[in-house]
Amino acid sequence: MILTEKQVTEIKGAIESAVGQLYQQDFSLVERQAHERSCAFRFGLYFTEIIAQTEFGDDAELTLDFDYNRNLRNVKNMRGFNRRHGIFPDIILHHRGFNDKNIVVIEFKGHWSNHGRDDEKLRGFTHQEENDYHYGLGVFVRLGRTLDDCEYVYYKDGTIERTE
Repeated sequence: MILTEKQVTEIKGAIESAVGQLYQQDFSLVERQAHERSCAFRFGLYFTEIIAQTEFGDDAELTLDFDYNRNLRNVKNMRGFNRRHGIFPDIILHHRGFNDKNIVVIEFKGHWSNHGRDDEKLRGFTHQEENDYHYGLGVFVRLGRTLDDCEYVYYKDGTIERTE
């Protein structure tokens, strides 16, 4: 899905606000170096509330899912990944069962873990021609020791978005 600049700005703001709430309300998860799924789940609770206040909140068919590995009736796959198990993005905002309104895909890592294959996944999920997914925006969130240490990498159309 191609997003407008206004939509991208709203999503980025919602993500950064939800990460802020994660650090304010659930810092002990970061402090204890909990699994990224625990952090992503709590982030998702805050993100859901925030995104509902944007233009996306008017779309009753949008769903926020965690570790959602389905692509229509099949598992999500990309070249080079285990086809049997598929790919599990940490968080997605989408219309379940369709690929025409895949809004954002988010991958999390704590400062205590390595990147894994998140870059490869986000490039594939956002590429508008290479795969079936067509997410309008991909986001890699590196959880820092403090909120100020958090890093955000944004992906559009299979490439890292360069900011000046």
